[in-house]
Parts: sequence; C-alpha cells; structure tokens
Amino acid sequence: MNTSYTSLAKNLVNKTTQDFLGQVAFQHANSTYLDLVGAPAVPSAPVVTDVTPTFGEPGATVTINGTGFSKDSMVDFGHFACPTRNIDSDSRITAKVPNGTGVVHVRVTNTLGTSPAVAMGQFAYGGPAPVVVSAVSPTSGKVGTLVTISGSGFANGATVHFKDKASDSVKFVSTGQITATAPGQLDDHQTVNITVTVGKATSPTSPADEFTYTGR
Repeated sequence: MNTSYTSLAKNLVNKTTQDFLGQVAFQHANSTYLDLVGAPAVPSAPVVTDVTPTFGEPGATVTINGTGFSKDSMVDFGHFACPTRNIDSDSRITAKVPNGTGVVHVRVTNTLGTSPAVAMGQFAYGGPAPVVVSAVSPTSGKVGTLVTISGSGFANGATVHFKDKASDSVKFVSTGQITATAPGQLDDHQTVNITVTVGKATSPTSPADEFTYTGR
C-alpha cells in the first residue's frame, strides 16, 4: 500500500485559479484515490484530446483523438448526434460531420460517461477554425523571451497578449503555430495566460497557455 498519501498533477502547479481547480479535481478523482491505496485502476470515461480538421461542412470526415473509446461509443457535435462513425481504436474515431451550425464541442459518450468539453475538441461549421492555444514553449522566462505558441485557427495579423499586455513582436508561422516575445509586466514574477486574437475571435484561457515570468 502507498502510505505517502501524496499525489500531484505535475502540469497544474502554477499559482492560478485554473491550476488550483484542476488540482482539486485531480486529487479528488476516483483514479487518484485508488492509486493511493494501491487498488487496481478501473476503466475511465472517454476523453477527447483533439479533432482534425477543426472546421468544415456537414458530411466531412473528422478524426477524433483521445482515450477510453469503446465499440459502444457515440459521438455528438454540439447538440447533434453523429449517425456515421467508425471506432478505429480505443484512441481514435473517424466520424462524418452531422448537420449543424456555429462552433460546437465534439464529445464522446459510452457506458462509462461523456467526455468533457475541451478547447482542441471544437469544430466550426463553415470555418474559420476556432482560435485555440494548446501549448506554449518555453512555459517560463524573462521579459523578452521568444515564446512558441501552438494551437489552431492562427492567421496573419493575429495579436498575442500575455495577460493584458500585447506582445510587440509577433510572427505568424502557420495556422497551428505563432511566435511572440514576452512583453513587460508591472509584476515580472507572475504566471499569466497567453491569448491569441484573430479578428474578433480570442482563444479561451486554460492551464495549457500559462507562462511564468522569472524577472527581467
């Protein structure tokens, strides 16, 4: 039996509300409790990590990646069920996009539950692709650090904000990658969210877009 009774989600350690709430959810999850007492793991509900492509028309083929998929898994695009889907494996589903409008979350349901809505699991009918930040590298550095931002829906002319400060050096690389230098902050020892804005669309914040300042 594990007698340390300590378990930590190592990707949720910054001093932000989002990381705190994520840490609470992790530490109170059934799988965490079972691991602490040395009990065998139980099957988990499905999780969607991303969909490809992230925009298109009804009838298009979309690949859904994730974990916990099973032969009885059903797929929903927002409120609309997907009548045609193929369970390729426990981590991949190929589906035909049902009728719908707007930007929706793609979710998978089986007897163990329904996958939570995630930013990279969005699909936009008719496009453009949803603007999402899925990762930043490095995740910490000084003012002026060049940060590579990964995600989707990026375009020429995009603006990048570190909290409420705009970066004055942004370079568009591709629809899935952009680089920006970290601007100065009043407090140069804090963790901030990096957001990307394309037109009127701004990426939602999450622990995946956090950058920690380490000074000047």
